[in-house]
Amino acid sequence: MLRLTPALLIFNVFVPACVLATTWLSTQMPPTTGTTSAGTASCPTSKYRSIDSSCSSRLNPTWGTANQPYASLLPPNYADGISSPPVMNDGNEYISARTISFNVFSIDEIRDPANTLLNVFFMNAIGHDLNAPAGATDNVQCCVNGQIEENAPSSCFPVPIADDDGVYTWFSIRCLNYVRVLTSPQTEPPQPAQQLNSATSLLDLSFLYGTSIAQSISLRATSGGRLQAVRRNGVEWPVINPDGCTWADVCYLVADSRSYQFPMSATVHLIFLREHNRLANQLRLLNPGWSDETLFQEARRINVAQYQRIVYYEYLPRVLGELNMLSNRLIYQETGFATDFNAFQNPSSLSEFGNILIPFMQSQLPGAINFYVNDTVQSVLLSSMEGKLTTLENVFASIFTSLLTQPANRMDSSFSIEWKNFMRRGSAAVGQDNLALDIQRMRDFGFARYNEYRSRCGLNRFATWEAYNTTIKVLCPKTLERLRLYYPSVDDLDVFVGAAFEEPIPGSLLGPTFFCLFREQFLIARTGDRYFFEAGGLEGSFTAAQLAEIRKVGMSRLMCNAFPTTAKIQANAFGPVSVNNTLAACNTLPTLNLNAWKA
Repeated sequence: MLRLTPALLIFNVFVPACVLATTWLSTQMPPTTGTTSAGTASCPTSKYRSIDSSCSSRLNPTWGTANQPYASLLPPNYADGISSPPVMNDGNEYISARTISFNVFSIDEIRDPANTLLNVFFMNAIGHDLNAPAGATDNVQCCVNGQIEENAPSSCFPVPIADDDGVYTWFSIRCLNYVRVLTSPQTEPPQPAQQLNSATSLLDLSFLYGTSIAQSISLRATSGGRLQAVRRNGVEWPVINPDGCTWADVCYLVADSRSYQFPMSATVHLIFLREHNRLANQLRLLNPGWSDETLFQEARRINVAQYQRIVYYEYLPRVLGELNMLSNRLIYQETGFATDFNAFQNPSSLSEFGNILIPFMQSQLPGAINFYVNDTVQSVLLSSMEGKLTTLENVFASIFTSLLTQPANRMDSSFSIEWKNFMRRGSAAVGQDNLALDIQRMRDFGFARYNEYRSRCGLNRFATWEAYNTTIKVLCPKTLERLRLYYPSVDDLDVFVGAAFEEPIPGSLLGPTFFCLFREQFLIARTGDRYFFEAGGLEGSFTAAQLAEIRKVGMSRLMCNAFPTTAKIQANAFGPVSVNNTLAACNTLPTLNLNAWKA
């Protein structure tokens, strides 16, 4: 039996290597609402997690639910203390997010031979599961024909384009559209704005199952515990959305349309959709007396558990390093149950994770996707694939191959030229700069400065540019010059900009500041979730036999389950085929024995 002390979740201090170029919404706080009584109307006794993730903690049933404020590691840095975007120490506005994107972050694409493309889109699925800034919409026009709208609503916060911009000035574009994220209602006296997260905060596959009971019902088949799906060419696909298509030709009925922005992200969604229905079908054969509701809940419970196991034991070690995860108590080598659930832990997603870390990790996204057709490779620009799902079912086999064979880009301070100039362009010659829009969102959230986060993480602050220069990666010599030009002091650095150039800590893809933020998010996600798959002694806990079965299943097995024509696959789908990760027949991979669920 694994015994842990949940209250002692302390930071390890990492000293960064040489390179170049008071908690706001407390994540560990006593309850303020809710009940501690089991079986009350607030939190009825159940071994199944709620669809909206309410009652993840009995002490505060609303923690982790959708449309609640994000948690944050530090209070915001708003200029007026309430909601005005941050300014620098001298009172001047920060330079345009587009200028930072275009002039500070390079467009080099260096492949990472250790990680497949699957890493990028599985990471995006995790991001969608935990993070969805509320209210951001294109229905509000802050820029019209590339010009700032004079009578724009107060929610507008457009990205200005400099006169000498190397791309947009050629097309007379002077701004990028950005609408501020919705915040919780103000109090009296006013308090710093709290942005709302429209996703649930638990790793619960909300991009598949939805974030409300009403949404979940619309996705279910209402028989056999299955999700709605249609069968074509021997495999299942989501049904067509009766309300029509979104801008991105997402015509399928799915909980989160972001899952279908690209054919690659759609593939990850399909893996878990088909796995749910496979589990429901098998459970029905095993327990013919079970109702539709019981079959659905048990299939969902197993599906989420397998997903959580893959997140923590297959994917995250590639980002954080297995030894780093063990030393920080994110994973354990023991085979028993974990007892690290903390009823006082608020599991609400950190705003820093979805709105600082996920944007940085898009550096892994290549500017083109390889299609493998008749032993030839055909590359298609990323912007040409965005929203083009009409051919998804025809090219699906090639997308599946790409995820397993194409290397991701290295996670660093470089972003593809596609990501920075051509996204969502449709038939236009130029599109959006997604990196600039991400940086603008960070300023919308009012994140504290880089040095403040280093202090929060137990790392040393930098008093001078010379001190900062000795701890960052070797990069373009002009990078530091530009940082000094755009930021009067190292103490003015945006957290995203300052941390992006840090040398990764040993065994990890992240520098010490980003590692700290990442670690905190996934400590919260496991210790604040009383339905976490390894948790023992709780009403939602699996039996020892069931937990042992869940621990056998990896991503490669789920991909084989979802795509039955697959004959062989590497044992670890997140890594390329190698002498240590050889191809294996699907029928030789460990699989879940559902006899452990026989009633």
